[in-house]
Amino acid sequence: MELTGYSQATVSLTIQKMQLLMPIRTKKKVGDRKHYYVYEGPPAGFLLDLLKRRVEVQDIDMKLIHTMLDKVIENSNGNLVFKRFLDYLNNMRPFYGLIHKLRKENVEPFKRGLETGSFCNLDQREANELERRIFTDFLAKLRITSLNIDATRSFEEDAPRDYLLLKNEYFTSIKTNLNPLYSQTIANQFMVVHNVLLDGCTTQKRIEKATLLPRSTISEVLAQSVKRGIIKVTKKEGSRTKLYQPTISFAELMLGNVDRLAEYESAMMIRISEFISMTKKTRSESGETKKSLDFLNILLKAYSFAQRLTKELKVELVLKLKEEYDRGFDFI
Repeated sequence: MELTGYSQATVSLTIQKMQLLMPIRTKKKVGDRKHYYVYEGPPAGFLLDLLKRRVEVQDIDMKLIHTMLDKVIENSNGNLVFKRFLDYLNNMRPFYGLIHKLRKENVEPFKRGLETGSFCNLDQREANELERRIFTDFLAKLRITSLNIDATRSFEEDAPRDYLLLKNEYFTSIKTNLNPLYSQTIANQFMVVHNVLLDGCTTQKRIEKATLLPRSTISEVLAQSVKRGIIKVTKKEGSRTKLYQPTISFAELMLGNVDRLAEYESAMMIRISEFISMTKKTRSESGETKKSLDFLNILLKAYSFAQRLTKELKVELVLKLKEEYDRGFDFI
């Protein structure tokens, strides 16, 4: 709790979920009421286990996406709100399919790096200057297209009942079937932000009906999203009702999640470096101190390599998404 700043309840729940998937055991010391948790493996192996779990269990179950696609098509009857739902699901499919494929391809290089103790000799895919400009132009084009589409969509007071029921089913399934490595907070953020993206223009009341989340949870996620700049809030003309609209495209939202992972890995590297510096300042030459420094240095290298893999993942994702776009795929 001291290291993360999270509440005791959040830490306890996270550890319980991770113990279901990872070789983490609880250890108790005689005369000490505290619970200690031990990862049974090499320090950098923890990151490899995380990567493997994300390959074994996809972030979003693709069977759910295919099932929902069939149901939306069956119920659409040419209604525009169903068309938007269909477009959204069709955007979900290639993105999560690609990210799962690329993660799977990274397992062996990461494992090889752990076994050899060298992470810097492996091939890493970096975007060159020309590609970075192409990526920037591509994402800007997607944003303009998305915002232009949203600008033509007015707020609808009442959505068809079948549409609402399908969204209930979809978001409830997301909440229960999201990769268990993710916290419930992540699931809540996903549901609220994706509902805003799906509707294009909506209210908190509509979000509540679609996601079945508590009002307080929705308010918190919306406030965070507005602060991050991915959602904007306006007022309904002649009313005090707040309207929420996305400010970015679907692709930008998805790629932003990859960026946040890289930021997390960077933050972990800084924290580990601080621990290394603090340990060295003790000037202790004990075996325990040397063991701790070896542990921290290996973990630092592992996080550095993981961050490079994350950046590579983004490069490959953008390249593949651009290929789909050039073939005529409609992004929202």
